[in-house]
Amino acid sequence: MGMDERAVTEAVAGLELRGNEEGLIPAFGLYLTKHFADYYNRISFGLVGAFIRELPELEEDAIALLTEAGHVCAFHTFGGIMVSVEWDAVVRPMISTREDWAKGMIGVVNALGWGRYRLAELVPNERLVLEIAHSYEAVGMLEGYGKAKHPRCFLAAGGGAGLMNLLYQGDITKRPALTEDYYHEVFGHPRSFRARETRCLAMGDSHCEIVVERQRH
Repeated sequence: MGMDERAVTEAVAGLELRGNEEGLIPAFGLYLTKHFADYYNRISFGLVGAFIRELPELEEDAIALLTEAGHVCAFHTFGGIMVSVEWDAVVRPMISTREDWAKGMIGVVNALGWGRYRLAELVPNERLVLEIAHSYEAVGMLEGYGKAKHPRCFLAAGGGAGLMNLLYQGDITKRPALTEDYYHEVFGHPRSFRARETRCLAMGDSHCEIVVERQRH
């Protein structure tokens, strides 16, 4: 059986992800959150805007912080999903190769309302290219702040790097414990993967494009 991303998306979209009596959404072995995309966008773009106004020399540091948030999010959210019983039930039966893990995760992401992700290129252990239509970060930038001079999909970029690090720098297929030590071992490695956004809807491009490659020193 080959990986059917559409079937994965439909299966995850059909799950009833609702808050319990404590307001938490337990699913995939995690606690998920559901909120307006603009809530996140106002915080992240507000942070970058404040740095540009008050400490313009540190703008890149602010962006690095938001991208790091994407790394941490991918580690716990993507990693948690890929070791969950839901993954084993819905996605794992379609997995034949390590690359199918990435395709399955893209299928899951497309059920989460983050935009429409497409895996444009995957060179095992080397390179990933994601195309994103209607990224909520880019759409939020355009609607709230106007056209950007630079890419603005910080969380998506961190997530793309996180996916490659989980698969090729670490080994999520062996179901490791997703501890803080393991995070630093995988993401802190000098040859771990990092992402750059080469196209962004917020800059006037037709879609967003995230390129993920290993760091070079």
